[in-house]
Amino acid sequence: MSGSGVLVCIRINATRTNHQSWGESQYAEGLARAIRRHAGCEAVLVFRGEEPEPSALPSVLLQIAGPHLEEPVAGMANLLWMISPPNVAPIGMLRRYQALFIGSEKLTSQLRDHGLAADYLPQATECARFHPLRRPAGADEIPLAFVGGYAPRVDRRIILWAAEAGFEPQIWGPGWKDVVPARLWRGERLNSEALVEVYASARILLNSHMPPMATRGFMSNRSFDALASGALVVSDRVSGFHDPDFPEIRQAAGQEELVSTLNQLLAAPPVGLPDRIALHDRVVSRYGFDRAAGVILDRARALISSSSVAAAAYSPGRSIPIPTAGSAASVADDVRSTVLAAAQEIVAALQCLEQGGPAPLPSDTGSAGIIHVLSADLHEMRQLARRGAAPDRTARIERIAGRARRVIEALEDRASPLHLDVGPKLLEPVLTRIVSNEPLWAHGPQGFVRERGKAGLPLRPRAQCAAPGRPVGVFLHLYYDELAPVFAARLAHIAVPFCLYVSTDTDEKARHIRAHLPDAEIRVFANRGRDIWPKLYGFADAHARHDIVLHLHGKRSLHSDRLDDWLAHILGCLLGSEGEVNRILSFFGSILRLGMVVPVTYRAVLGAAHWGANRDIARELARRMALPGPLPDNDRLRFPVGSMFWARSAALRPLQDLALGQEAFPPEAGQVDGTLAHAIERMLGVSCQAGGADILPVMGGGTQLHRKHQLPFTSNRDLREALASGAFND
Repeated sequence: MSGSGVLVCIRINATRTNHQSWGESQYAEGLARAIRRHAGCEAVLVFRGEEPEPSALPSVLLQIAGPHLEEPVAGMANLLWMISPPNVAPIGMLRRYQALFIGSEKLTSQLRDHGLAADYLPQATECARFHPLRRPAGADEIPLAFVGGYAPRVDRRIILWAAEAGFEPQIWGPGWKDVVPARLWRGERLNSEALVEVYASARILLNSHMPPMATRGFMSNRSFDALASGALVVSDRVSGFHDPDFPEIRQAAGQEELVSTLNQLLAAPPVGLPDRIALHDRVVSRYGFDRAAGVILDRARALISSSSVAAAAYSPGRSIPIPTAGSAASVADDVRSTVLAAAQEIVAALQCLEQGGPAPLPSDTGSAGIIHVLSADLHEMRQLARRGAAPDRTARIERIAGRARRVIEALEDRASPLHLDVGPKLLEPVLTRIVSNEPLWAHGPQGFVRERGKAGLPLRPRAQCAAPGRPVGVFLHLYYDELAPVFAARLAHIAVPFCLYVSTDTDEKARHIRAHLPDAEIRVFANRGRDIWPKLYGFADAHARHDIVLHLHGKRSLHSDRLDDWLAHILGCLLGSEGEVNRILSFFGSILRLGMVVPVTYRAVLGAAHWGANRDIARELARRMALPGPLPDNDRLRFPVGSMFWARSAALRPLQDLALGQEAFPPEAGQVDGTLAHAIERMLGVSCQAGGADILPVMGGGTQLHRKHQLPFTSNRDLREALASGAFND
């Protein structure tokens, strides 16, 4: 099939909306141009989460993998070009690709040792773009240059070593302000044209790598872009990389070696244009995109000829031994084991469906055990398995099966050089990403508008208000008992009768709390379920005594210094002064649709006011609550960020009726996302709005926070109309 036409669908980690800012996009576009130079061949870019469109040409998918490795697309040949190591790549997932090209000789050898047919294909460069002749006429030579951003998580020691040793690297990239002398930093950005001009003008280009790339043996394309431009390269040490045909790439393991190398190169006569062009020509044959495109197309044609394609996760009629289905409700009390058992049960049921037999399923125990990322899937697969295979259920079965398979591979595979390696603190959010086939360390969701969390009502103090028919119920969880005096002072701002209920996790803490809050009813619970379980379920009986409740807890965000003032912000919104508390209570008296008053979102967590890693657990909660309709999307989700709020007790009742025990929550491990407690925090708002009630974000009247987004309605009547019109949801 040599020379026959092929469509290569190049899928990258960038999303369609943000791909212009990714260097990976330029890399893929350069490869696409090289593919199109082959007669009859075409290439298109496909973005994260997308699948190729149908085509008249024989098609393959080429996944260019950086930090995230996506699932292959069933029914077509899938090729993988790993240009940097993914955060996790189990052997099972790698086997589902029909061809593996690895940008590291070291990792290629390791994968071959595991029986994978991997081939070494180093990163490449677009030689038509990077060329010595791109140096502007009359431009001065740049003796030493570096282009790339600085961040603490990125190893840029080689650039810092050079500056400390007295060299004068010219640096372009974000994050360098106040890190290197100002004279060295030339700007945050270089456009495409300026970049090639800098490389063509550079005598020596410095290169540095993220630690996973360096230790796994991936020399980045920055080196090859520089070589194609005729520049020499001095890189930090890349394990296992050595090309004797290109002595122009030098590596330095420490500052002493770097200084020696730079002194030697800078003392030599500059490389003239003819020699730079000769170097470029050598790069074309070894590291150019045209060579890489030829290798990829040859393999693509062979796979198309042999009809080699990726199999679906669910394939009726496929003959696979059926393992005995276990019960996810009876496993050990830890997240890893519980989620793994659920995934194994899902796959066992899947295999029964494939062979057309009844699935030996345990009874659906509903609320037993930890509620986790696969809880909703497990329930749904049990339902599907009992109903049996049918064409209209195929897509849903396949999706659930694929999610479970990824979990099994990630949790059971310890042999892969790229196996999952995270501790309990990060396990739950990471598993959520694996289940969803998304990058492990993604930032905000695509298209999320953080400004929506800024809208709020500045509170106008009210001299007095009518007391509710029954005392207010104040529910306070104090894991950090040293904060008891802080809350004692704030609670003095409540002028109406109230009952105080305090939870903590030791008798010693209870005694200390009693000294500052002598009128409180104090209960001691195990430290499980954060503040959520004690307030909602540990004191469920007490909620029935009150129409209006206030939920508080002694928040400390030990994982982030940026959140040190978060508690003060929340208390300033909910208990700022006696007059402001009176105003809040007056809302409940005159706005019957009001279900919850929440603090306006603190500035440091605006980017986290979405589902995060918690939507799958929320699906299980919504199922148990029998909520009508789907969960809101990220832009429509409203909840008390930080889980402190005023509310009508009726707004919380659907959640409280679940009667969750502490065993439904994972053991405490300092988790930052992806747990039942994080999901319930979001479901507080969903529960409120599902009952037809409104959520009102507020802030202290004198604050300058989000000033342009403040909605200062002066009367409760105007506020009632504003809530009804959705003014606080835009």
